[in-house]
Amino acid sequence: MEQFRLNGVAIAAPSTFSPVFATTSTEDSDRSQDGVMHNTPMFTIGGYDIVWDCLSWKEIANILNQCIGRGSVLLHYPNPRIPGRWQDGEFYCSNFNMDAQTLEEGFEIWEGLQINFRSVNPE
Repeated sequence: MEQFRLNGVAIAAPSTFSPVFATTSTEDSDRSQDGVMHNTPMFTIGGYDIVWDCLSWKEIANILNQCIGRGSVLLHYPNPRIPGRWQDGEFYCSNFNMDAQTLEEGFEIWEGLQINFRSVNPE
């Protein structure tokens, strides 16, 4: 069975895995006065907004230690553009958000870890 990995290290499966794609077009791409778009795409950057609802302290540390302070990470993930295919891709991470919900000894739970992953290379 396939599973998510960061830099070859297995991580907890996310609760939400949201693909995002942004296409950059040439400077002369624009709408004419009659409203018709004249667009010349240059490239598309893919990314993923990933959320984990509940993680143990060990699980959250595993994820954060693979991401924070690195220029890029290798993410093993399901590619929504190719049915049934998991692949490795180089991403950079930004916007780390989380809540510490319960910090009772032996029952530490962290909620709502959110990380944005954006592809280093265009699609």
